[in-house]
Order: sequence, then structure tokens, then C-alpha cells
Amino acid sequence: MLAKNWEKFLLIACAAWQFIDGALTIFLGFFNPTKINELEEFSHAVPLNSFNGLIGGLFMLAGLVNLLIAMYFLKQKPLSKAITPILVLEAILAYLCMDIISVATLVPAIIIMSLKKRVKRSV
Repeated sequence: MLAKNWEKFLLIACAAWQFIDGALTIFLGFFNPTKINELEEFSHAVPLNSFNGLIGGLFMLAGLVNLLIAMYFLKQKPLSKAITPILVLEAILAYLCMDIISVATLVPAIIIMSLKKRVKRSV
């Protein structure tokens, strides 16, 4: 079962979700929360350099890191030792941001990657 590339699939799914989540966060940051029902004009828009723009940009950056790891670094043999701590840190930050979908895809990917390392070490 470990021969399949489940961790690659999970990281690509996580990256896609983080791109969508970042775009939604930036888009919804343009609206004043008290004026969402009154979308008559965009005079109440919030600039991109707001807190929502920063968080949305960080979500998109995390998605880019996941995509880079899935498409480039997982192909390299042997796997770099820095990838697992990066993904663990990203999972912790996603948990603190209450991004449950990212946590639900990152944690199994980390477990599968560490299991593959152990199986290759013991063989």
C-alpha cells in the first residue's frame, strides 16, 4: 500500500485548498463586515494590505510550498530531512488558523512520508 503516491495526492489536494482559501480570504477582505448586506458600491472596500490580505497571501504561499514539495522534492531520492519538519510546522500553523481541511490533509501525508522512510531504512 505504501508503493502508491498517496502523500503526493494529499499535498496537491492541500495546495489546491490553500489556494482557494487564500483567494476567498483576500476577496472577502475587501468588504467591511458590517456592510456585507449593503453591496451597493465598493466605496467601503478594504485595501489588500489589511490583515485579511496578509493571511490570504500566507495561505497561498503555504499552498505554493506544498505544491513545490509534491511536484519536485518528493521525486528526489533520498528524501530531504527538512521536508517533514516544514510540513509539521505548516500543520501546526494551519491548526492555529483553524484550517481543518489543511490539517486533515497534511497530517496523513506526514505520517505516510515518515512510514515510507522507516520501511526503506529497515529494508
